Amino acid sequence: MIRRFLLIVAIFSGIWSQSAAMTPEQMKPILEMTRDNWVSFRDYDGKQWIYFTHLEMYTCGIKEVRYSINSDLLDEVYTLQPCDPANPMSMTKADPYITMPPGTAESISVKLIYADGSESGIMTKKP
Repeated sequence: MIRRFLLIVAIFSGIWSQSAAMTPEQMKPILEMTRDNWVSFRDYDGKQWIYFTHLEMYTCGIKEVRYSINSDLLDEVYTLQPCDPANPMSMTKADPYITMPPGTAESISVKLIYADGSESGIMTKKP
């Protein structure tokens, strides 16, 4: 039991220390696995908020974020913070969200253009 615990701690420590040095190539499969977390909704202060916080954490692996509200036209571009290769998973953007009047967004469709130029499929999420 103790050996198993120490093994888990060793593995977790390795993953944790590697995350600070994560390359754009390593970010792509993680983004694909976490597509349900790309955006999140919140109603607050009389507005509907859509957060892109998860994507901001992987900005070095993303060239562009295209999105659209209530359609799959992908006619908007969300501007990510600049990539900091020395600290690739830091988040410095003060406003990682968009806001609109309550109930405006019945859905959001998102597509990523990865740093290597490849594209994700379209992810659609409802509040």
